[in-house]
Amino acid sequence: MEELNDDELQELLSRGSISGDNTFSGKDTDDLLAYQDLFKALDTEPAQGLSLSFASNVRRKLQERLNRKSDIRFNILALTIFMLSPILAYGLLHLINPTTADLVLSMVLKFKWVLLSVICLFFCILGIDQRLVKRDF
Repeated sequence: MEELNDDELQELLSRGSISGDNTFSGKDTDDLLAYQDLFKALDTEPAQGLSLSFASNVRRKLQERLNRKSDIRFNILALTIFMLSPILAYGLLHLINPTTADLVLSMVLKFKWVLLSVICLFFCILGIDQRLVKRDF
């Protein structure tokens, strides 16, 4: 029985009645019946249930959730850096030279819309980049 390849095994099974054949021992007959049951099971359509891509869909959704958490953490970190660095720079400059710190503060307040526009542009580009990465082309 071990010497049979797939084609010979399929030919033997397609001939019909295995249980009445005396050329095989009891163990070989049981093996052939098991193969016959296997081939019958493989010929039938899958029962209603989970789709064939269920595992990959679950894995993809979990990876998207992890990526989204990572993106949110990165965005919060970037926003915190953008908010704290000017405040920290002004505080350090105020410790070194208060008149220069007041001059820099007046300049920042004069061009506040330009600075806010640059920060908003940075986050818009970041958001667009994150959306493009998620797309399947």
